[in-house]
Amino acid sequence: MATRSAGRRRGFPEDVTTPISTARTRGRARAYLPALAESWQLPAAVFVIHWLLVQIPATLAWKYGELNGNSPPYGHEPPPVGGWVGNIVNPMRMWHGLWYRLIAVEGYEGHTAKAAFWPLFPWVMRYLHDWFGISYEVAGYLIANICFAVALVLLYRLLSLDFDRRIAAASIWALALFPPAFFFTAVYTESPFLVLSVGALFAARLQRWWLAGILGALAALTRSYGMFLVLPFAVLLWQQYGDSLRRQPAKLLAVGMPLLGPAFFSWRLNEIQGNWQAWRDVQKEWNRYSAWPWETLRWAFQEHSPQNIALGFREGDGANWDWLHRLVDHPSRNLITDKAWRLSMANGDTLELVCTLLFIVLAIIGLKVLPLYQTVYLWPGILVPLFQPSSVHTLMSMPRFGLTLFPLFAVIGVLVAGRRIAPVLAVGSAVLLVLLTVQFSQWYWVS
Repeated sequence: MATRSAGRRRGFPEDVTTPISTARTRGRARAYLPALAESWQLPAAVFVIHWLLVQIPATLAWKYGELNGNSPPYGHEPPPVGGWVGNIVNPMRMWHGLWYRLIAVEGYEGHTAKAAFWPLFPWVMRYLHDWFGISYEVAGYLIANICFAVALVLLYRLLSLDFDRRIAAASIWALALFPPAFFFTAVYTESPFLVLSVGALFAARLQRWWLAGILGALAALTRSYGMFLVLPFAVLLWQQYGDSLRRQPAKLLAVGMPLLGPAFFSWRLNEIQGNWQAWRDVQKEWNRYSAWPWETLRWAFQEHSPQNIALGFREGDGANWDWLHRLVDHPSRNLITDKAWRLSMANGDTLELVCTLLFIVLAIIGLKVLPLYQTVYLWPGILVPLFQPSSVHTLMSMPRFGLTLFPLFAVIGVLVAGRRIAPVLAVGSAVLLVLLTVQFSQWYWVS
């Protein structure tokens, strides 16, 4: 664990409570921006290895394996992308990828369930389709992978400001090899949101506040969590200007710009669906309801929550370890390739529980090792989903939500950088990444 003083560890030239002069910060910015151009090699290598670990198993599993029953929007799966490109893109367009395709094609007219998916990603998919004539899925795949490559560069530079480069390197490795990290390659919003949110915070760290505000607003048009960027923005602005903050009205406006994302989406939904709160109300259609976080965690350990029982669901919404018991009792190749066993593992909700507990532990450690702005960005991402469990999967999507909470992986970087256990953890995590990728690419539920 890092032992440097808080000020040095967090990348500031003095204690973070001391306002930083604009001249000094601009000088630091001029020094950092050339370094940004020189620091792409490691993130590029991380991206390539991540892509190979995800894409090769996904293509082989989709092309030669036995697919589970599909679950596209409204039960109608569009034709697959043809040719060799299809072998790359088709296994990565599953689940939400087809919802984003549907919105790119139809917009938000029709079924209100579309309001759960925020608009920037499908809008860009549609523009690329119209401009270049490529399919919507190919457009989404290109956006996701380009964004992830850029996000790794920006994240490496951002963490290099707050920690030493060894920790920054360990952090991006931890992110790219995390078992559910295949979502960064899939036609999902994880990569676009990561690049916009990290870019916004990197710009704010360098006092480029209008750029930070614009990127923050775009992040909040990509996923609802983007609106919480106002919290780290406020912390950074106070740390940079302190008592002189009253003389910075323009920068105060930039801090609030992430709120423009939900405001604009609400306006569009009101124009189309007649309900400006549709993005919030639609959560009921995805079986989410309100609960206290401690109730959510308690039910996550049980096979059935009270809400699940009340609705008469036959499948549980909490952790079920039967698949693991069978693996321990009868380990064999036939078992792990058995469709029923794979389905039991997919629907067992154990991944969601393990990831949630891991995230909570890392967030608690982060209270000691993270800069304040990263801490205030991290904790709402842990707590808010716990107020909205699902009667289908109590901790539904928590592994995905954690992927874009990059401070979690900064904590991992602090804990493992330079330690002998790091390569062992990396190999184990990479193996799980491959296995979950195969599950996803064959229509098994993963988060």
